[in-house]
Amino acid sequence: MRRRALLASVPGALAGLAGCSFGTLGSDETADVTPAPRPTQSVTDANDSGTERSADTGNPLRPDNPTTVIELETGPRTYALSSPGLHTDDRARVGLWFDQTATDAHPVTVRGWLQNGNEFENTFRIEWIPGVGRTHSRQPSGYDHEARLHLAPTANNELADEVPSLGRTAEGYWRIDDVGPWMPDIHRLAPGEWVQLEYALVGEPGQSGRPTGSYEFRGQGDSLSVSVWDTRSPGPETESRFAGRSLPPLPGDGGVQWFHEAERVTPAFVRPSTERATLDTQVGFEMVNNSHGRLQCGHWDLYKLVGGEWFHIAPTVHTADCRILKPGGRDQWGLRAFNGQAVGCSTDDCTCDGLTQGYLGGGEYAIVSGYGHATTESGALVKLVGDSAAVTPIDGVSTARDSDTVTVTTGRHGDGERPADATFSLTRTDSASERVLAEQVMASARFAGRPGGLRNALPFLTDDVDRVVVETDERVVNNGIGHNVDTRRFRFRGQAYQVSRGQTDY
Repeated sequence: MRRRALLASVPGALAGLAGCSFGTLGSDETADVTPAPRPTQSVTDANDSGTERSADTGNPLRPDNPTTVIELETGPRTYALSSPGLHTDDRARVGLWFDQTATDAHPVTVRGWLQNGNEFENTFRIEWIPGVGRTHSRQPSGYDHEARLHLAPTANNELADEVPSLGRTAEGYWRIDDVGPWMPDIHRLAPGEWVQLEYALVGEPGQSGRPTGSYEFRGQGDSLSVSVWDTRSPGPETESRFAGRSLPPLPGDGGVQWFHEAERVTPAFVRPSTERATLDTQVGFEMVNNSHGRLQCGHWDLYKLVGGEWFHIAPTVHTADCRILKPGGRDQWGLRAFNGQAVGCSTDDCTCDGLTQGYLGGGEYAIVSGYGHATTESGALVKLVGDSAAVTPIDGVSTARDSDTVTVTTGRHGDGERPADATFSLTRTDSASERVLAEQVMASARFAGRPGGLRNALPFLTDDVDRVVVETDERVVNNGIGHNVDTRRFRFRGQAYQVSRGQTDY
């Protein structure tokens, strides 16, 4: 047992947040993952403390780049630890990282420490801290027995009540001989006091091989996980229905790893739940990072492929945050797609992050994530079967006709609120280089600008009408035409149009 003076800040410790949270232990952690050492010696001798401490303060330290990804020498498996540390709402501070990979001589070793981050003595519920006292994982998806991983304490673990015996399977993977309660339920630490942790990461007594998937060590509020994949084949296990398909580049394309082009050795890809669905439908997508590096920035986009050209559908803007996907990480995203008006999500089966989009016509779509390995992005094709999207005005507009001109008035006009009232005119023209899809005209996604621009004009420009004037507000006009420009030309369903600010005569 060690008792150390508390510092105002502990190297690598996380700031206090509500709940039990995982994250980086310090701002100095790089985006690259240091490969785990593959030493020939056995697990650290019990007389060796194993964990470094500051010469000035005696507080526990960690490697400059804590190892969170390793490749086993006992079989074709790669392990990825979801985080090198955690903190709890009662200010327990934990560092965990891979110290040694598995060899014939010893199993995977996870090393670290637990420290009291309070300025007073505190009793910690060890049994509820994932990866510390919660040492038995859940089974990965698709397995119902003898498919867990265990953090079995070694003789160097200063909290352990018992050190279990270990063995190896016929395939060579390390396992425990018996599952038991090895760690105490509670433990009291003085201010700043810390204890050394060390575990062997091993399988079940009756486990055959080492199933791939995510092994979750769930605590009270949050969890630690270990992702396992086949080192030789980190890519998709099934062939895409679009295999062999050649696609045009996306707008501003810096490179896309398409699911249908991914091979068994491809380490990062977007996996769709289906590649063909009938509208109205819900399709799930999962970004898989089976690489050794962190991927960023992972925003999602929806495109439609028409006439050999990609058209961006939604969303129109993204939040400014740069999201990270760690090695072994998975990011799930859902598309709720409707041929007509979208139906709101009010049930538990559609609460995941994603996009609800109405007025999508049948055709081929791309769902593209901003995460990429050796490419800027990753994406997957999906064919949505359904009728063409209709272009209809928003509810509540009023119309008036004067000869061959129709005036459309929306609720934004004359409401006395900012932005100020404004109008635009729509007429036919001879030619235009820009092409617009019905899905773009009707887009009103979560991050989209105010709807109701062109969709309030196009339906009224019938064969016997030459001009449509829409009375709305400045923001809608800017969204439909563009900022700092007075006119815009575009083609829609074979006809060229011009949209202009004000009630411009044609």
